[in-house]
Amino acid sequence: MTHLANHIVAVLLTMAVALLVSSGHAEEGKFGTPKGEEGTRIFKAAEHPHYSGEFHLKGERATLVGSMSDTAPWDHLDYAGKHLNSVKGTIEIEVNELTNRGRVVAEFVEGVDRYRIVFDRFAARAPFQDGGIATRIYEHGDSNNGDPLYPKTWLYLGGWGTATMYKDEQVLYKDYDAHFMVMERSRDPKTHEVRYPIKRTLPGGETDPAGMEIDLWVRSKEQNTNNFPPFETFVHLCWEEVTWR
Repeated sequence: MTHLANHIVAVLLTMAVALLVSSGHAEEGKFGTPKGEEGTRIFKAAEHPHYSGEFHLKGERATLVGSMSDTAPWDHLDYAGKHLNSVKGTIEIEVNELTNRGRVVAEFVEGVDRYRIVFDRFAARAPFQDGGIATRIYEHGDSNNGDPLYPKTWLYLGGWGTATMYKDEQVLYKDYDAHFMVMERSRDPKTHEVRYPIKRTLPGGETDPAGMEIDLWVRSKEQNTNNFPPFETFVHLCWEEVTWR
């Protein structure tokens, strides 16, 4: 083999070794590749160059936790899934996560009464709420974001602020605190229970990433420790079918 051929073989071997090494550790400054040891981490929405911030979703197969006619004491989280009411209704979410603006409208019928919730004023009370509308974050449970009254769940989208609720076109609750979550499925599809709280064996929350739901809470500032959660009013709805548009 000539000297030139030996040199070519050596260069090719060096390149092959370099490729093998670089496959496990992507070049630090190269666009579009993982950096350092980040591996398969989920990037923040704003790290995507074509992120619009616009979300258009619809929820169907509505469930009202408890009843609008419940008297204290009541349980409107109902981990055991014993007081769930299937109601006819939908939720439509049209928001921009970058500007923290938009509109969420939920409608449902219970008995002869028709209810509508208009949630269009978003504001943050904590940094993780990112101005009032946030995406790609963990909340509840032991996430250190939000209260621990619900399992830790991955939020595809969440919003915080105030809403007004109507009953047969008359204002029922005006400017009540509100929160919506597009989240992992929290209830067992057969037993309807939320398996929470339980002794933690794995770091993930007690939700099922194989399913998705939309939850909406509207609650008063007034407290009532006889109720769970301890508010005078806590309206809790869930939609089991989620459509991205």
